[in-house]
Amino acid sequence: MELQSRYDDLQGSGLGLAVITYDPTTTLSQFAGARGITFPLLSDAGSATIREYGLLNEEMNPDRAPEERRELMQRLYGIPYPGTFILDPDGRVTARFFEAAYQERSTVSSIAVRLGGAAAGAAPDATRIETEHLEAIVWATDDVVAPGNRLSLVVDVTPKPDMHVYAPGDHAYRVIRLRMTAPDFLQSLDVTYPPSGMYHFEPLDETVPVYEETFRLVHDVTIPMRPDIAEMASEPGSTVRIEAVLEYQACDHEICYLPQALPLSWDLSWRALIRD
Repeated sequence: MELQSRYDDLQGSGLGLAVITYDPTTTLSQFAGARGITFPLLSDAGSATIREYGLLNEEMNPDRAPEERRELMQRLYGIPYPGTFILDPDGRVTARFFEAAYQERSTVSSIAVRLGGAAAGAAPDATRIETEHLEAIVWATDDVVAPGNRLSLVVDVTPKPDMHVYAPGDHAYRVIRLRMTAPDFLQSLDVTYPPSGMYHFEPLDETVPVYEETFRLVHDVTIPMRPDIAEMASEPGSTVRIEAVLEYQACDHEICYLPQALPLSWDLSWRALIRD
């Protein structure tokens, strides 16, 4: 279980962890014992807290279900929208992360990267790439993934001296970006860009948003919860390769170089789903 595997890391970073669910305490106790869960599992019987936070998934309401699905919906009713709240020491919510589908979850490391916290440094097995325009450190937040996981693909980019690459904005230059190419089942989400600087190119008397110092691109992707993908993940020792292209255009103070397309890949291991 991903949360349990990261529990020591979270505690080492000064963070706590608790999970709240609509399941009764007996079910949670049995689950924790069977799976070796050591962090708190909190029972919200009747989903009172879930309702108070506005998290109840009304799509599971048995009163609105067709007759043939009503019994199933009665068993599922109370499932909240999956999400994570980040609280400060005073109990104030400082950030929250939610998914549209109840089967999907952001990984701990993906949330850490999006928060920019202490656990967000580059992975030790990161790949280093160098071109004539820039250096890049390429890594994924997770090296073991399961269907339903939302993880982050990260590229830390350092332009060479006197070089810059283009940030999003109102211009005709190629913005640096990650374009996913494989596997085809991967759900590609938006790239997160950091704030950029402005560069004035005197020969053309134009000012455009650029990156001249080290910056980080974070591209979130979701592995869908599908039977065929779950079957792939259940194969012992199976892996999945994510492929993408880093597209950019670099310029110095005199020359704008041809647009580049740099192939990247991440090899990840599958974690089988827990079915019981």
